[in-house]
Amino acid sequence: MTSASDTALPVARARQLRSWVVAAGPPLVLVIVLQGLYAVSAARHVEPLVGWRVALTLLVLVPDCAGRRYWNDYEDHRRGLDRPDRVRAESALALGLDMHRLRAVGLGCFVVAWIGLVVLAVASTLWLLPVIALCYLAYFGYAGGPRPLGHHALGEALDFLVTGVAVTMVLACLNTGRITGTIAVAALGPGFLFAALMLHNNARDMDKDRAVGKTTLPQVVRPEVTKVLYGVCLTGFYAVVAGLAAAEGSTALLLPLLTLPWAGYLVVAVGRSRVGPTMISWAWLYYLMIADFVLFSIGAWL
Repeated sequence: MTSASDTALPVARARQLRSWVVAAGPPLVLVIVLQGLYAVSAARHVEPLVGWRVALTLLVLVPDCAGRRYWNDYEDHRRGLDRPDRVRAESALALGLDMHRLRAVGLGCFVVAWIGLVVLAVASTLWLLPVIALCYLAYFGYAGGPRPLGHHALGEALDFLVTGVAVTMVLACLNTGRITGTIAVAALGPGFLFAALMLHNNARDMDKDRAVGKTTLPQVVRPEVTKVLYGVCLTGFYAVVAGLAAAEGSTALLLPLLTLPWAGYLVVAVGRSRVGPTMISWAWLYYLMIADFVLFSIGAWL
């Protein structure tokens, strides 16, 4: 017969594994992987794609994103931004994960991603290696170090320039070996969306961030400016899509315009609300980004 202790151990392990998966942020992982799909779809208009490069490009984004999420949760805990009485339900702290182990696993995820990126850079062009290193330095500078850039109202700028534009260009160039005007313009699209996501998150968390000494953009500009910037960022993505469609002579690239009513709803909802925790959840922007990346990719392959 099976004892209670024999069944309890597998159940406990399954729960812990689930906690690690939840802490990795599956919705964000999906968004980042689809950003990679957006990048290689834009690259398709520049060079014929190689199957294994495309597959590896998308695969490395999974440990990369998980590592960033773990590292961010560790840093937020270390700096007092997350506490047991004030933390989102899906964070590593709320899920009961060991913070020191979290840091080690996060670094391990980065190593796995770096190996894949090195393989891709060697197969395409080696000059991407220092660019990739600079992107990671920017991220560690955002979340860690003695003076995190993300704590000094630079989160939106970094998400636009690095998480959005630079990363999209790198992912595309890993499959083409060169930068073109098409890739450069296409990279602006995710830049606008990630900047909007950071702005939305910072606007909702403004009171919590201020309480622990973290300065974000919504704290240093008027609420009206925050709302206008949010609208500009979302509008920017659709302007990029329209520009690419015109430049490439492809109406299929206009597929993301189907989500314009959704984006308009978010802009109106944010515009009518008070900046703070009562704003509409930024999860709705996650879903919009997923839809936009998928529709652009479909259009690029039609």
